[in-house]
Amino acid sequence: MMASGHQAMGLTWGVAAITFSHLLPIEISGINETIHFIIIVMIGALLPDMDSKSSKLGRYAYPIAISVTALAGALYIWQPEQFWTFIDEEMTFVLATIVLVFFILSSHRTWTHSLLFIALMTVYLSLVSTWFVIPDYLQYGLVLGVASHIFGDFLTKRGVPLLHPITKRNFRFPLSFRTGSPAERIVVVALVVINVWLISSGSRWI
Repeated sequence: MMASGHQAMGLTWGVAAITFSHLLPIEISGINETIHFIIIVMIGALLPDMDSKSSKLGRYAYPIAISVTALAGALYIWQPEQFWTFIDEEMTFVLATIVLVFFILSSHRTWTHSLLFIALMTVYLSLVSTWFVIPDYLQYGLVLGVASHIFGDFLTKRGVPLLHPITKRNFRFPLSFRTGSPAERIVVVALVVINVWLISSGSRWI
């Protein structure tokens, strides 16, 4: 899917989650939490494509990842004592660097488009939340956005390697479409209509 398609898919999943939040293990109250939840879902909906330099997030992630890695390497070489002191005090720096490096070394549509990535993101957020207080609904929202992205690409002809690294086989929905095709644009329009319907008819939004 194109970025616009993933954003539409993420928005749909986010709106659906809020509409039926009483059936899910999350609690979202007030307009601020609702807005934050939708924003984080849509960020998650773009996250798996950070493994591509040409993606919306990838254009920013790669320069940041390279800069952070270079600075960390320089500090390690010239100021090793400060490096290890900083690492001990700021474990989140280590976690963030590991994720960025993994993205740099990834090929497009491999592990970031698998069930493994969803599991790793869940564990990663759990680790980060031990240093920073991250509300459960935001953690849920980011993972939900990632899942919506993988599902969106599951609908395309290319499919996704759901069981990577166990198998490199790509799985796809029986009725699939080509990325950027008129069929995808129809799907995006349909998702917008669904969003409007959910927001206008769901009592959770009133």
